[in-house]
Amino acid sequence: MPITCQFIGVFSAHIGAGEETACYAVNGNILIDTGWNAAVSMQSCGLSPTAIDHVFFTHCHQDHTLGLPGIFFANSRRKESRPNAPPIILYGPVDLPLVLKGACEFLRTDQYPRCMPEHRLCLIYPGDCVDIRTLKVEVGRAFHPLDARSFRFTDSATGASIVFSGDTLYHEGLVEFAKGCDILIHEAGANPKAELSAQQRYLHSRPQDAARVACEAKVGELVLVHYSSSAGEAILRAAKVGFANSRLGIQGSHLELKAPGDWSWTLGQP
Repeated sequence: MPITCQFIGVFSAHIGAGEETACYAVNGNILIDTGWNAAVSMQSCGLSPTAIDHVFFTHCHQDHTLGLPGIFFANSRRKESRPNAPPIILYGPVDLPLVLKGACEFLRTDQYPRCMPEHRLCLIYPGDCVDIRTLKVEVGRAFHPLDARSFRFTDSATGASIVFSGDTLYHEGLVEFAKGCDILIHEAGANPKAELSAQQRYLHSRPQDAARVACEAKVGELVLVHYSSSAGEAILRAAKVGFANSRLGIQGSHLELKAPGDWSWTLGQP
């Protein structure tokens, strides 16, 4: 089976009309982050919120977690649409319990228990590994102002792999974590012209930093995400200087990774 990835949201934390922030669906039943409103946005990509069985959070900043209550609410009738549906498993860093508590309070689940589908919380740490059918999900560290993760998804049958950087400043650990992967999906939230000293507060990557990781890790292709839509062309140009095989992640695009070195892109549903 190929690994598929639907790009539900790719933009920065600045809300724009029709734009969704960090949210990706792997193999149709796994979400990485929930953006502003994943339950609505994923349906425009032909995906159903009730198909989601696993949600991985890179970190717990609001632009990566605000969509969680919507995912829960959209699964209020999960058992009616999928009688044998398993509990939704939430994976993430140490502050994920606070996000889960906030989602419960927002949905007033003590008064409306149906709004909360059956779920489990699983805290994960760098070096951990989760097996989901034929996928091996390895957990790495992201260098951000709060506890944060990177993820590597590998098809155990073919060895093909996709790495999600999470929000992070450049660090050598990410290079090692992403080494030899086919697709590196890397944030590029910082201004290409920003000085390194200016990065110390927010700990985001410039496109040239993402390109440095891609080059040093010898990845197949670099996909830039979490960028400002108005600066997309400049961000891509800056990345290509350091890593020629770079592209912008496009909201609504679909990646199919069949085997190491063998992948294809389509815009919209495959």
